[in-house]
Parts: sequence; structure tokens; C-alpha cells
Amino acid sequence: MSAEPGSRLAEELRLLVAAVADRAGPWLDRVAAEPADGSCSWCPLCAAVALVRGEPNALAGRGLDAAADVVALLRAVLADRWEPGVSHMPGFTPAEQPSPKVQHIPVRREPR
Repeated sequence: MSAEPGSRLAEELRLLVAAVADRAGPWLDRVAAEPADGSCSWCPLCAAVALVRGEPNALAGRGLDAAADVVALLRAVLADRWEPGVSHMPGFTPAEQPSPKVQHIPVRREPR
């Protein structure tokens, strides 16, 4: 056990934030480099408002696509836990399970 309660949780959260920051960094750099055309296409607040209004917004579209990918991945992981050995993701074939190292041999006693 660790010395302080919650220290493992804090470390896991720190690692999660670091992983998200590593993945979001290049995306944020691309968003910042996009030319401004007078419309707000990168602001999360504007994307949410556009989504509620039913207007097209690039950020909202990318966000919804990313959310759909996460849901599909979660569904595949859960399905794999429930039905191992069956392909649950398009284009992915699970590896063949190795044959057991122990073979069951029935033992019969002969009458004396």
C-alpha cells in the first residue's frame, strides 16, 4: 500500500492528463494554424451552440466523430471480454489461441 491515501489515484490522473495532452497537442497546433475566415470554427462554445442550432461546424463534427470512435472502441473491448476469439472490429482478426500445453487423457482402471 502507498503511504498516502489517494496517491495512486492522483498518479493515475496525472498520467491520464499527460496522455491526453500528448494527443491533443498536435491537434491544437493544427487548429491554431488554420486561417481565420471570419467564422469561429475552433471555439468549443461556438461549436456547442452550432450543434444545438443544427448548423454545421467543423469542430463539432470532429468531436462527434471522435466520440463515435471512442464508443465503438469501448463496445468492441466489452464485446471481446464477453465473447473472446470473435472479431468485433472491422478489419481485425483475433490471433489464434494457442493449443493447450496439457492434453487430457482419460484414465481407465482395469479390473484385477
